[in-house]
Amino acid sequence: MTEPTRRPQRGYLMPIGGAEDRRERRAVLNHFVKLSGGNNARIVVIPSASAFSAELGPEYMRIFSELGAGEVKFADIQERTQANDPDCVSMFENASAIYFSGGDQLKLVALLGGTLLLKKMHERYERGAVIAGTSAGASAISQHMIAFGRPGASPSLRMVQLSAGLGFTDKCVIDQHFRERDRIGRLVSALAHNPSLLGVGVDEDTALIIGPRDDCEVVGAGSVTIVDGSGIEYTDIYDIARYNAISVFGVKLHFLTEGHRYNLRTRIPKPPKKRRNGMPLS
Repeated sequence: MTEPTRRPQRGYLMPIGGAEDRRERRAVLNHFVKLSGGNNARIVVIPSASAFSAELGPEYMRIFSELGAGEVKFADIQERTQANDPDCVSMFENASAIYFSGGDQLKLVALLGGTLLLKKMHERYERGAVIAGTSAGASAISQHMIAFGRPGASPSLRMVQLSAGLGFTDKCVIDQHFRERDRIGRLVSALAHNPSLLGVGVDEDTALIIGPRDDCEVVGAGSVTIVDGSGIEYTDIYDIARYNAISVFGVKLHFLTEGHRYNLRTRIPKPPKKRRNGMPLS
């Protein structure tokens, strides 16, 4: 009797809050390389969001190689025609990990949205590849993306602009440089527009590792702020004019530091648990 074929397990998502340490401990980037397969890793870097992509691509290649990655290359995509070129798409055929740099998330999505390359990335993710992004690259990996907005501790009308992202998860909307740039107000504003969303704010040099079953764990020097809008009881966002402040009742907040966990489906936080071989939960 023939055994049933097992469906491949999808990979990890790794939104990084930006300004990750690239010079000293490199804890977040080292974790990414380990997740990607270490000596067997086949990493493709996409620095296209950055205005300095020609310099940034080789820099990440050097760093990941120094951290022990088996193979690293980069695709400096600056036109949509490149993202639909079969030769470019073939670079990702056996990738164990894809890394998006910082820069402008709108530029990144405008270049990749609806292309053959994005389709291939989703195929690789569904077959176990790690998808990581820092700063703008972190915001872009979700289905609902923060395109831009204003800083501030209190939510207000027109404080945030949402648009479609790259669609690797529909469980949350991700913001970055979170505490450093005072972005709590705009994330709460995003949830006031649609309380079904879950907000994830990632500090600098910090990452939220999202596992195949939506179990998450924090790594890095800062924290991850979870903003849960499912319990919102009231907001006057639809009655407010111009850029005035809005009221929101019932927002739930969690603050998670390294090792602390969260599940995007159950929306339940958990304390750290013992690791095995330095790797996060599966």
